[in-house]
Amino acid sequence: MTDSLLNKACRSLKVRQIRPLTAGGQKQVHLVTTAQEEQRVLKLIDLQSVNDPAALERARREVELLQSINHPNVVTVKSELTSIGDPIQAVFWLEDYLNGEDLRHCCPLENVEELQRMASDVASGLGALHNAKVVHRDLSPGNVQRLNSGKYVVMDPGFAKHTLRSGLTIGGQPGTFGFLSPEHLNRYSGAPTPASDVFACCALVYFAATGKSPIPFNGDERDYYERLRRANHAPLSNLRTDLPMDFMRVIERGLHAQPARRFRNGTELYQALKEAR
Repeated sequence: MTDSLLNKACRSLKVRQIRPLTAGGQKQVHLVTTAQEEQRVLKLIDLQSVNDPAALERARREVELLQSINHPNVVTVKSELTSIGDPIQAVFWLEDYLNGEDLRHCCPLENVEELQRMASDVASGLGALHNAKVVHRDLSPGNVQRLNSGKYVVMDPGFAKHTLRSGLTIGGQPGTFGFLSPEHLNRYSGAPTPASDVFACCALVYFAATGKSPIPFNGDERDYYERLRRANHAPLSNLRTDLPMDFMRVIERGLHAQPARRFRNGTELYQALKEAR
């Protein structure tokens, strides 16, 4: 059934499949090419197999969000959301193809200037989301791509929450172990906030600098949650003595346990990183 849906999606969008890019999860992600030989990413969700009543609405919001933002550090959507079947069996859309690799495969970043560029690019992309009143909520190494040009782009805001709209019921706050914020522990309280994305961004910078999360998940959820609640971690300066002190102070502030002690949003974090260069 899935192959049939993919073929229908490709015919509808007038694209040709080249190869799958990822396997597993709720989305199928495929590299495709248009009639003009432009490479794109086709994302397809088989609603009959994901067993998630919120998947359709989340896909609609993701495409709507990406259509509303034009920023060099946020992935761009290249088509409308299209559906198959009545009732709907699947939905699909096209995005820009981001060459390169995500942070899971290119860290640690030994070069100080590249690390600073990564931090600034991700913070700038978050700022665009926050200016649109959207919280990403699942900023993790797999959701940031380093392009061959050296630019970093924020991807997959599928679990993003619009702060001016009601949330979706998804069984608690979404996120990735090792890159959650302390507010993720308040599962049904309306958190996280833009300051939570700031925490996750600084956790990504820490990961990019050291190759490991500041608050790693070691298989014991209770232990992880307790360390996360206190934001207990080894200071970045203990692991990277070559980094500028002002830069490390910005990252440590972003990793504070209390949201009010961090930067309020991605734009404030970006400005602080710019001044710390």
